[in-house]
Parts: sequence; structure tokens; C-alpha cells
Amino acid sequence: MNTKNLLLAGALLWFISITISACNGADKKVAPLLTDSLNSEQTIVEQPDTVLFWTINDYDKTKTLVYKDSADITEPQSVINGVNSIYPDIHLLFVKQSNDTVYAKIDSAFAFTNDMGTSGAAEYLSTVIVNLTTLNNVNFVNLDFPRGSHASPGVFNKKDYENFKIKEQ
Repeated sequence: MNTKNLLLAGALLWFISITISACNGADKKVAPLLTDSLNSEQTIVEQPDTVLFWTINDYDKTKTLVYKDSADITEPQSVINGVNSIYPDIHLLFVKQSNDTVYAKIDSAFAFTNDMGTSGAAEYLSTVIVNLTTLNNVNFVNLDFPRGSHASPGVFNKKDYENFKIKEQ
């Protein structure tokens, strides 16, 4: 084998080993960057039909209050608009509210269930559930989306997120 072919084979072997090692291994938790930078004025003033009560850090199990007047907000659609504004690649759709349950559907679930990783999907779910269950008389969120490798549809309970500690701004 001449030198040129040997170098080409070595480069190809290096590329294949890097590619395989990059795809191998457990999911790693990464601290979020986007949601920690939201503030209440930006959320409410620029988009009056959009509200986000909390920014969530699922890695630390903390939540930061960004909008205090939760009694003024009664429509789940406003909260869903808030979630969609910080996660534009995942389109959450309001279906209905029945008793203490909000029904929603994720239209473009592939990015959410497969591309975000386990910690990204967990943070998204936490953001949706904590914010929707901040509304008066909402204790459950029924999320419908195709099952993926990092998330499954189902009914999520407000009590499952009560252990999140409040973080001061």
C-alpha cells in the first residue's frame, strides 16, 4: 500500500472512530441557557396574550418566578403562547380544558422526543406542566404527542413538580 492510500485509510479510520464515539454514551444533563434569561416585562409587554409564570431549570430542580399576577391569567392559551415563544421548534397546541385538566398536543414532536435528549425533553415538560398548573383550578396536563426515545405522552400531575425549589432572581 502506498503512502497516499495509507494516509487516506488512516483519515477515514479516524473519522469513523470520532463519529462512533460522539454517538456513544449516556445522555448528559446540561444546564439551560435560554429560559434563565427571560424577564416578566419582556414576556408581558411585547406579547400581551403571552405569559410565562416561571422559568424552569430541570437540572437543578428550581423555578424562578417571572410573572406574579397569576390570578389575572385564566386562559391556558396565554401560557401555551408563552411556552411556544421560548421553544419555537416545538409547537404546543391547546385542545381544551375540562374540569382541572388542560389537554394539549405537540404538533412537531420529533425535535422534542428525539433531538433534545433526555434532559432537554424533561426541561420542556417541566416548563409546560409547572406553568399550566399555575393557573387556578388546573392540577393536570394531558399531553398528546408521538412517543419518542426521550419522552412519552400522558397525564402529568401538578404534585409531581411540587419539589422544585423557588429560586430568587
